[in-house]
Amino acid sequence: MKSASSHNRLRARVLVPVVVVVAVYLLYSSYFGTTTTDNSNPPYTLYADLNQKEEEAGQKFLESLQLIETQKNPKFVLFRQHEGADFGNQAQEILLHHHLALLSSRFYIYQPLYWKPRNEQLPLSAFLLGATEERAVPASFVEKLCAKGSDDVVHIKIQSSREDLWDTALSALKRKESCVIVDNPIIDTAYLSSPSADAIWPLFQKYLSRWFRWSPQVLDIVERTQTQLNLRRQFSSLQGEPYIAVHLHRKAFLDVCETAAQRNSGLVNWANLPAIQSTMLPPRLDSRNASSVMEHCNPSLLRVMEAIDRQVRRKPYLRTIHIVHDGVSSKDLWKLEHALRNPERAQRAGWTYGPIKSVSHSGMVPHEPEETDFLVGVDVELARRAEVFIGNGYSTLSSYIIALRMGGDLVSTGITEDISLL
Repeated sequence: MKSASSHNRLRARVLVPVVVVVAVYLLYSSYFGTTTTDNSNPPYTLYADLNQKEEEAGQKFLESLQLIETQKNPKFVLFRQHEGADFGNQAQEILLHHHLALLSSRFYIYQPLYWKPRNEQLPLSAFLLGATEERAVPASFVEKLCAKGSDDVVHIKIQSSREDLWDTALSALKRKESCVIVDNPIIDTAYLSSPSADAIWPLFQKYLSRWFRWSPQVLDIVERTQTQLNLRRQFSSLQGEPYIAVHLHRKAFLDVCETAAQRNSGLVNWANLPAIQSTMLPPRLDSRNASSVMEHCNPSLLRVMEAIDRQVRRKPYLRTIHIVHDGVSSKDLWKLEHALRNPERAQRAGWTYGPIKSVSHSGMVPHEPEETDFLVGVDVELARRAEVFIGNGYSTLSSYIIALRMGGDLVSTGITEDISLL
């Protein structure tokens, strides 16, 4: 029979590894945050209030039109939006629709934001403001503005080659009818990824500079995050450290990359702008080569570090990294931080002032459970405000960030040097 001391030693040998595993898990969870569970508590009271405010603002706006002599016959447009798009694609489509409406002298009938995680319609003003305020009315007024059977309402489909799409759309919106309802989606990734988008970029860039605005809900979390994580907005005199924002994807993005490699797909959306393509980390992309596509779409840790090396050597004072992600594994984050904080590696890479001092990421953004819906907007804005942005040219979210950086208050700074494509 085994003695009590033998049993205790056996128990210790079994329990110690378990305790170590649990401790490591808790350490990872406390530092990196949870990415696999949804702890959100949607702010439905806020959404109800915003819906009501959108209604009231729309009503006041329409009443004001009756008092303006030049607006006795106002014109409106309602666009068909893609269904099931993620936040970045959806927001970009909405902004381009609003831009088209302004260019064609029509009032924009804006629709709710489709919230894919819960299959819900949320008030657009909870996320974006410009497209809900400038010559815009909510879709709840569409029956009043575009009454069925009216001769002053027309349903159209805009179909054209990519080269002529934008001009065709503008021409179609100059019809005499007071309400135009576009029944087919007209702006997609294929169009924005084509050379045709180069021609519309200059005016869209100006649009973003003037009309793009986040909601107070998003900006409140951004300001709180920059204070607590000590991140300084570029060209700001506020306290905090200038930082590099790095956009990483979770492993699920690998499916997107494999599909892109099979189809020989190139970069997406605004990553195709010539000025942005010149920022790509060598070797250059060869979309006809599946290995090349995978190298750029699913970059290795070594490649991510090479991109950071280039920017840190160019701006040695950058000692802070913020990682924007949608659920990267704790293990991957740990590997990246370990490399960033390694003194020997920093010396080999030519970092003048040694390793990175501070590393933060999306899982560390301070927020309440009812604020979870706004975190994707927070990620985008933190990346937009960073002194340097390192993104993925196959990611529509990276492309959206690039557009906002170039179209916002950073545009006059030669910003393309502060962007690196992986």
